[in-house]
Amino acid sequence: MSDRIFQDREKAMEADYFRKEEARLLEKLRQHAKLEDIAGALRDKLQVDNPELLAAVRDLGITAETVAAFFLAPLVQVAWAEGKVRKDEHAAVLKLAHDRGVEENSPSEQQLRDWMATRPSDALFDTSIEVLKAGFAVLPVRERHERVERVMDACRIVAEASGTEIAHQLGLGTGVSKTEASLLDSIGNRLRSRD
Repeated sequence: MSDRIFQDREKAMEADYFRKEEARLLEKLRQHAKLEDIAGALRDKLQVDNPELLAAVRDLGITAETVAAFFLAPLVQVAWAEGKVRKDEHAAVLKLAHDRGVEENSPSEQQLRDWMATRPSDALFDTSIEVLKAGFAVLPVRERHERVERVMDACRIVAEASGTEIAHQLGLGTGVSKTEASLLDSIGNRLRSRD
């Protein structure tokens, strides 16, 4: 009987800890906190909920100093969609990063520059999507959809940056290539999936 009481109490304490970690992450997301602040809350949640995913992030060489860049990896993936990063795509990624709180000359900005100079592995891109999904999972459905759309809007900005000016002037569309459009669909579908 006594053991049962202790087991029930332990389970209740564990459940309370999980709720607190999710609440902390949710608060950071709702405050529009800097990416580094969100990263700390997400790291704490993953340590409990998905230590394998956290280990995968660490195995990719992501550190506390570069985690903000990691959250922006889908933008880099879109920039690489056609096999090289064009100057306008490079500028778009950095502008979006700065708009999201990545400081100039910071380790995260340097990591983004490095990834745009040398394409990262697919594992980095795939893991980034999984981490974003884990972070968004604590949000109510409407807010989760809004966050996914913000990521997708940023990815579209990068894809459109490579379009030619003449195509825009002639009304020939956004300049997003079929390869980029396919990648945008793939990223969106993966972020929206509930697996």
